[in-house]
Amino acid sequence: MKNYILLALISIFTFSSCTKDDPTQELDQEQLNSATLIFTPVVKETKDGKATYTPMQGEEAHSIKFEAPTYLPPVGTHLHLHVGHTYKLELKTTDFAGRASEQTFLNRPENHQAFLLGAENTELDFVYADETNVGITAYITVKQEASVVLNYVMRHLRPNVKKNITAEDWNNTEYTKFTGDNDLDLKFEVHFVDEDHGH
Repeated sequence: MKNYILLALISIFTFSSCTKDDPTQELDQEQLNSATLIFTPVVKETKDGKATYTPMQGEEAHSIKFEAPTYLPPVGTHLHLHVGHTYKLELKTTDFAGRASEQTFLNRPENHQAFLLGAENTELDFVYADETNVGITAYITVKQEASVVLNYVMRHLRPNVKKNITAEDWNNTEYTKFTGDNDLDLKFEVHFVDEDHGH
């Protein structure tokens, strides 16, 4: 009888110790209440090969909110972003208690990286705003007119995978080769338009 009890305890301990190191998602869409993408116009200036971004006074930010359980934007939702303009892109998330939760991704930068799919390099330029390329904050510059469906993906990477990713992979359509799971998968319609374009 003692042998059975000992075997049961060993089994429980083994199961617990295995799950501790599994590269599972700390935060995924099932645990979130909402995700919001915010686009704020900024002034981009380049000096000595280094870009700086300054907020534009009086400019209105545009945002799209995705709510549980579908994480689809409201029907008909779309953005108009202007050709030649630069925008600060920010991700904000909340958990089911309404608490801000995007810091979860930043706490484990080696396991998280955002991708923005759906636009070509000729249409959009994307720069990670954090040194670890998590992509909670980024800067995008619209290069030419186009109508696209953008797909913001927050990828939860397996250990040691991120070292194989560069900043130029921001719109890599084969991003799933970087093994892991998606913590967020948000799709939305965007029109890149000239300055004088009406809504």
